[in-house]
Amino acid sequence: MKPHTLFRRAMLLSATVCAGLLSQPALSPAQAAEAFDGSKARVNLSSKLRMLTQTVGSASCRLSAGIDAEAAAADLATAQNEFNTILSGLEFGSPALGIPSAEKSRVVLKSLKEVHAKWDPIDEAVKTLISGAPGQARAADLIAGNNGALLDATMILTSDVSNEYSNPQELTQADAISMNIAGRQRMLVERISKEVCGMVDGVDQGATASLGQSLDMYTVSLNALRDGMLDAGINPPPNDAIRKELAAVQSTWNESKPILDAIRGGMQPSTENVAALASVSSGLVNDMNNVVTLYMLATPGQEDVYRVPLKAYAEEQLTKWLENPELIAAVKAQNAAHSGLTQADIDQLDLDWRAQRKEESKPLIDQLLNQPTSAWLRDQQAQTASFVTEVFAMDNHGLNVAQSVETSDYWQGDEAKWKETYGNG
Repeated sequence: MKPHTLFRRAMLLSATVCAGLLSQPALSPAQAAEAFDGSKARVNLSSKLRMLTQTVGSASCRLSAGIDAEAAAADLATAQNEFNTILSGLEFGSPALGIPSAEKSRVVLKSLKEVHAKWDPIDEAVKTLISGAPGQARAADLIAGNNGALLDATMILTSDVSNEYSNPQELTQADAISMNIAGRQRMLVERISKEVCGMVDGVDQGATASLGQSLDMYTVSLNALRDGMLDAGINPPPNDAIRKELAAVQSTWNESKPILDAIRGGMQPSTENVAALASVSSGLVNDMNNVVTLYMLATPGQEDVYRVPLKAYAEEQLTKWLENPELIAAVKAQNAAHSGLTQADIDQLDLDWRAQRKEESKPLIDQLLNQPTSAWLRDQQAQTASFVTEVFAMDNHGLNVAQSVETSDYWQGDEAKWKETYGNG
């Protein structure tokens, strides 16, 4: 499998899209409070817990087997943090996740309790595995042995949340079905990664049989999302943006399928296969996150699904960022360092950035991503469980100062996110 097939660019919800949503006519405060209950966020995030169970299983398998251990440990820590963040938000509410209030449904609360019962021992085992403390083999066995029960509990939770929060203001039942299937694809691709690792590590003796089931389900579901499956209540994609993103997912899946079919047919996977598949899975998860987001934007209530939580998040969280002394110092320092730049200099820096994104050596990109301020921004993003998909700060030219992820370009000065903020006073 060629390296360039392992990654696909994740389409990020840009500031201009957010600005467009926020600029639409708003409901009155009373109407918004009555209509907005975070339905879409609750359905999306409960579905995401299913995926995270398999991310934990895959990453712990790779870590215990010593397959790209550093990356596996990072994936495991991220999944653990995200699982805990989402579980707490679903139970108690979280403006950062787009959930305006604590859960009140007894059915959903019961399901949350069951997820806790299955997750809490795994959570402790993950801590042991990441820390390198004594008992790592026992911790890995506990995670593998209880992974299926945790997945079952999150699947019940997803079903209960979908049933509780389908409403014509935010989420119809048909929309919930499509979002649920798209969300399940994230889980399936991580489960496939876990199953292939299990075939190498010997943790999951039934991995070969379950791999075939996972591959078939992923293919059938992807076809249903792409073309519609009316008998199952799945409508065709509602717009070109979703169709385009699903076509991109299909392309990546087609590239990955031959090696997976070979493994299914009896080929013993190598550690290189496992590491490569983990990268492919990460890209496909990002792509399906985009599909879910696009469904959320294409269905009723799209104005409030982002406006209400974004407003709350801006008031309660983002205003505090403006007081961070390290961030302020970093912006001031870059303003001073770049005071003599011409437009030609800026254009060349942007070209260098774009070129480095395709290369092994990325000095300009790495220098920015490795800054302490960028690490701080990543921490802030992680606390939103992907409600925020990208964070960066710009200088007075529109060049990035710090950022949570690798952006497609370095200079934002020709875009609305800079022109309509700094460039507009």
